Amino acid sequence: MKKWFKTNKRKLFPFIAVLFLAGALVTYYIYTSPFQEAGSSGVLGNKSSSSSPSSSSSSKGIAVEKDNPFNHKNKLKEGDVQNYIHWMSHQKVKAESKWTHYKLTDERVDWLLQRVKEGNYQHEQLYVEILTKWQSGDFSTAHMDHNRVWALQNGNVGKATGVMSEEEEKAYLQNPNIKFK
Repeated sequence: MKKWFKTNKRKLFPFIAVLFLAGALVTYYIYTSPFQEAGSSGVLGNKSSSSSPSSSSSSKGIAVEKDNPFNHKNKLKEGDVQNYIHWMSHQKVKAESKWTHYKLTDERVDWLLQRVKEGNYQHEQLYVEILTKWQSGDFSTAHMDHNRVWALQNGNVGKATGVMSEEEEKAYLQNPNIKFK
């Protein structure tokens, strides 16, 4: 064993370094994710909510709005708004790659639109335009909405190519790994 280690330690070091880095990145993602406490139920699910706009304390003592359909814990930053619009749009658009998905619900659109109107965001006009269309049930340009937000995020993989049909959307909701190009 000692002999093997001496002859192979140059090969072993890069492997260990990559494993360590991967572990650090996964840990960082888990602790900075907007749905860290929601786990997978925040993604693809629609947690029930109260209509009260007040805050409550979670089991860890972090304030979470009762009516928040995303279970967002902190002040809503510009990147959070972009992510929520981007991830909800995945339910409606055809794209080669989709990494995260939030179910697009009236409750989430209404909540996010209200927060955007209350906030001060660099691209607020774009967010209000998209969310207002979605609030009225107009998803005919969802692929363009996706791509406009995706471009703000410097997206380079997963450009939307069109809007899914109702049948494709139902299939996607049952299996988010299905691809419609």
